[in-house]
Order: sequence, then structure tokens, then C-alpha cells
Amino acid sequence: MHASLRRDAVPRTDPETGEVRVRLALYRVDELQGDVELVMSRDEWATLMAAQHASGGGRPEGAR
Repeated sequence: MHASLRRDAVPRTDPETGEVRVRLALYRVDELQGDVELVMSRDEWATLMAAQHASGGGRPEGAR
């Protein structure tokens, strides 16, 4: 199994807790198995987006 950020996923931030929630697609050998919501702190989200950007996987949220 592996998980990928959904292309249509829009991160949502909980204003009370600061948690960021984003939908992930779960795959087994490239066959979609379902979706799950990943919940993390704002700092964790920023770290994930920076790592994705550094690996050439896209731009961090809000980048132009």
C-alpha cells in the first residue's frame, strides 16, 4: 500500500486547533483502494510541502 496527496485535495485548517487536514488516496499496486484524511500540525504541513517542493514534486501551497 502507498498513499498520495489527491490532486484535487484542498488543505483545510481548523481555526481552533491549528490542525491541517488533507485528503490522501490509498493505492495497492497502483489500484485505488480508497481515501483517508491526514491530520497534522501547521508546522508538519509546512515541512511536508517544503520536502515535496525540494524533491521536484510541486510547489508548496500558496507559492506562485
